[in-house]
Amino acid sequence: MTVLNPADAIVVAMASAAAARFRPNAYSEQRPEEDAYMALQRYLTDHYPSVPADILDIGPGSAERKAALKTALQQSGAVDDPLVRQGAAHVARLVAAEDPDAVTAVFAQPDDLHQATLITQ
Repeated sequence: MTVLNPADAIVVAMASAAAARFRPNAYSEQRPEEDAYMALQRYLTDHYPSVPADILDIGPGSAERKAALKTALQQSGAVDDPLVRQGAAHVARLVAAEDPDAVTAVFAQPDDLHQATLITQ
């Protein structure tokens, strides 16, 4: 089992949510994980403009894009913001409940998504 640091946990949560957005939605159902992901993106954009919050909207499994997001989260201090951590944990919980297979689409392990739910503790 890989132990995730907070930056990696935030990236796993965001990448998994970005991948979940690609799931077909034939009936235009509400997607709480997508709403939570977009709320986290808005918070990051408003409070940490140097963080490319939408970088995973295209190619959420890209190692380079995930690394760029992780670096930006660390350099901006967003990784230490309790609201960012809470938001990412919330996103991870919703993805785990609504589309748990999304985590494997971004080359992470199912346990990584579970660990991401615990980053506020």
